[in-house]
Amino acid sequence: MDIEMDFAMRLKNLIFVILVLLSATGYSQISSEAGFYKVEPNSSDSDSVFVFCTDDLNGGSLTVKDSTGNGGYDFAWYKFEDGTKDFTEVLAGFTVGDGDSTSTITGLSSGGYMVTLTNAVPAQTYVAWVYIGNELSVDLRFDDGNECDVLVIWADPSSHTTGIYFNTSFNYYDTVADEYINLKNRMNTYEWSNDNSGWGGFNTYNAPIISMFDLPTENTIFSIKATDRFGCFVENDISYTAIETRAKLLWEHMDERTEEVLGTGNNENEITGSAPLYAKFINDSENGQDYIWFLGDTLLNNDIDTIFTSDFYEEPEHIYYYVVDSGYTLKLISESSYGCKDSVTLKINVEPSSIEFPNVFTPNEDEFNKVFILTDYQSIRNFKITIFNRVGQVVHEYEGDVRDWEGWNGEIKNSNREAPEGNYFFIFEVKGWDNVEYNNNNFSSKSGTNSESTSEGTTGTEGTGSSTESITTGVIRLYR
Repeated sequence: MDIEMDFAMRLKNLIFVILVLLSATGYSQISSEAGFYKVEPNSSDSDSVFVFCTDDLNGGSLTVKDSTGNGGYDFAWYKFEDGTKDFTEVLAGFTVGDGDSTSTITGLSSGGYMVTLTNAVPAQTYVAWVYIGNELSVDLRFDDGNECDVLVIWADPSSHTTGIYFNTSFNYYDTVADEYINLKNRMNTYEWSNDNSGWGGFNTYNAPIISMFDLPTENTIFSIKATDRFGCFVENDISYTAIETRAKLLWEHMDERTEEVLGTGNNENEITGSAPLYAKFINDSENGQDYIWFLGDTLLNNDIDTIFTSDFYEEPEHIYYYVVDSGYTLKLISESSYGCKDSVTLKINVEPSSIEFPNVFTPNEDEFNKVFILTDYQSIRNFKITIFNRVGQVVHEYEGDVRDWEGWNGEIKNSNREAPEGNYFFIFEVKGWDNVEYNNNNFSSKSGTNSESTSEGTTGTEGTGSSTESITTGVIRLYR
């Protein structure tokens, strides 16, 4: 004989419907969409279970089918009574179909049920236990020890630990062992999630507790889905108010005079450039309230190196002049309204001084090499140059900011008179922001600090602060 059990499944608050089908003489063939389970632990080998989830306390239904297919049966349904330990309560409201070979009864609450098939051969009797409960739950709470650098969330930590059996509220009667047995359950999986799509610090794992050290800086809802051994599940969530801050900054490397942006980046990059190195810093921190900027430059007496502000939109600007071997370290500290702090640093490198002259120029009708001007330089603080003809007459001179020198265009003292083709000599005095000095006497670099290095400088080459030869003058060839 076959018994089929159909339960209306509505997954909402995680309520169990458990059917235990036993024949009067032993096993019967059982099938169900919910799958087959043996009741364990603490049950006899004759107990088999089908598990469904519903939120209807009277949502149980049973269908019995005559396996002969001949029909002609009369059906009677009974409910188990604890007092008599027998099926004595007569039930109505069931239906008969398929030529009197099947019967379905609905609206069943928790308990044991028996059905008899009579008035045909062979007579049959079957027992089913139905359990409908709403006890599976999961409650979330934050750990009392949560601080700025850790967040711990517990999912019902006092019970329902993964893999550990716990009692349900339902006791069914084992007809073989002649005893009541409590139905056991256990949690199999915990699945964590959150609604913060922009936060990358969340890793899920199967446990009723989760610890996070990379905390979100936005208010976040953490959710859990707990599933028991029968595949029934319950969900819950908890709202987290972000207390952590994350310090972040953006920067722009700019031309000191035109404020043209030469480069951009963030705290993961470095700024490298020639002095004067002009930079603007942009606050990109998350969930901060108060900020401290350390510009990392204490070399200038009148410089304000530390800025305290509550203005997120304040954008400090600073010019780094001097070359420092280890570079400058800018630091931003962000503090949240809850007192949590985070910091970020940025490396700023001012390049050492260097200078390079050409050895020829052609102020003629074409568009190439029309001006005698530096081919390259960096971090130059003072610049002076004087150019002479072969008899020692000054044809061009300049002293001032090297960035303002437009070079020599081949005219004598800016008189609109063209200097003739030939060799010209120049002397220069240059000092870098690293206090290295370049000149024509020996093209040496004389450090204003403790440097003992010397500079190579030849026409057509670069002076960088390390010398292997000396030249008395610089020579430039003018072609017409």
